[in-house]
Amino acid sequence: MDKNIDQNKERVLLTFAGNSDPTRNNYDGPMLHICRYYRPEKIYLVLTSEMQKRNENKIYEKAIKESLTDYNPIFEYINTDINDAHLFDIYFNKINETFNKIKLEHPNAEVLVNVTSGTVQIISNLVMYIVDAVNINIIPVQVESPEGKGNTSKVVNDNYKVNDEKENNFDNIEEFGRNRIIFPDLRQYSRLLAKNQIKELLKKYEYLTCLELLKRDIFQENSKLNGLLNFANDRRHLKGLKSNGKLKSLNDKKFDKFYYYSRNETNENKVKEWYKIVDYFALANIKQKSGDIAGYTIMLEPLIVNIYLSILRDVLGKKLSDLFSEKRKEEEFSYKTDILKIKKYDGLKEKIEDELNKVLKDSIFVSNKVLIAVIKYFIEKDNRATLKKMDLNDFIDFSETLSKIKEVRNMIAHSLKTINRDDFNSEAKVGIDTVNSKIINFFKKYYTDFGYKESMVYVYDEINKIANEILETEK
Repeated sequence: MDKNIDQNKERVLLTFAGNSDPTRNNYDGPMLHICRYYRPEKIYLVLTSEMQKRNENKIYEKAIKESLTDYNPIFEYINTDINDAHLFDIYFNKINETFNKIKLEHPNAEVLVNVTSGTVQIISNLVMYIVDAVNINIIPVQVESPEGKGNTSKVVNDNYKVNDEKENNFDNIEEFGRNRIIFPDLRQYSRLLAKNQIKELLKKYEYLTCLELLKRDIFQENSKLNGLLNFANDRRHLKGLKSNGKLKSLNDKKFDKFYYYSRNETNENKVKEWYKIVDYFALANIKQKSGDIAGYTIMLEPLIVNIYLSILRDVLGKKLSDLFSEKRKEEEFSYKTDILKIKKYDGLKEKIEDELNKVLKDSIFVSNKVLIAVIKYFIEKDNRATLKKMDLNDFIDFSETLSKIKEVRNMIAHSLKTINRDDFNSEAKVGIDTVNSKIINFFKKYYTDFGYKESMVYVYDEINKIANEILETEK
């Protein structure tokens, strides 16, 4: 019994009738031979006009039931009325209808498909369907001729005598008969097509579409690849620590470097803000790499605000609630100006108003310009106290580069067209690579002591690399 066949499963056979059926040259034809060894519970027998005429006395059904006396399958005859059996495209609709009928009537069955009986055109149509089939458990079955080569003997004719052929069939004699069934790996064509499609989709980080292709379950390492890409898709949709479950189930140490934040952490509140910033930038980065410049630009706006908040909190060690009023919504903090708090710091209100070039209003959302002014204030103050946690000129250069993103964001908001890399560079007067370099250098300089590694920014590229390596093992 071949490893592809499950003895305990429901099993049906789809077969055309060919010139070697039911028997030929004193041996089983392909249809009878498949039934002899694998005994499908139901046989969908597809007949061209020529074979319909030959089957007027049900010779195929009789030959099977008389040769295999302890076997009584259900037959369903599918008469196609096809006269032009030499045409390739004439079979498509009938084959598709038959497979759909089987999927409806036997959704959980193993579907044996005879790819030996019939014309070259019939077999080609069946192979093409099998290669691209989804939501059906198809097992293609090939039957060798007794001589192990093409048949040259006289074909079955309209005078076929079931009883005579049964008596002269060597396959009915135990010492002469042998199993001539082969299970060709037709899915190798499907794997090649799917591999190439997935590789192209990975370049664009389109994990959800990759997962749709993997539903065909044609790869040996399908579960591992599926788990890895499910993780990447969840992580890309900001599911945080929940995404880690997709990797844990695989129990593969090779994936340890991909876990969101920590393999063993389960409390989302314990994920540090600096890490969330890095992870969010990693997402923005793959948007620009895949050509979604508008998406990249839109993501940078909240990222920049959070970087400035992180500078105050993580780099300069300031408590944000001492500076601003906090507004909590769906586990997210936003901040509003609080003039009473700001006035507690000598000269801070004046510093902010100088940056804004207007009077500071109370209870408005804290803008980038407000944050920049506050950061400059504390850098200057700390420098005077010889703390020097951040160089003022470095911060000015950094903030001036990031401020140019606003121009691109305004262009997107007022434009009816998509933007490309050249549009971004032209409007911002600074290249995307420069913006990215500034942000990554900031991470290196100020987050490394917290546990930052540059691989965090490129985690999706590392995932793609491993996914491609898994695909390369599939033949």
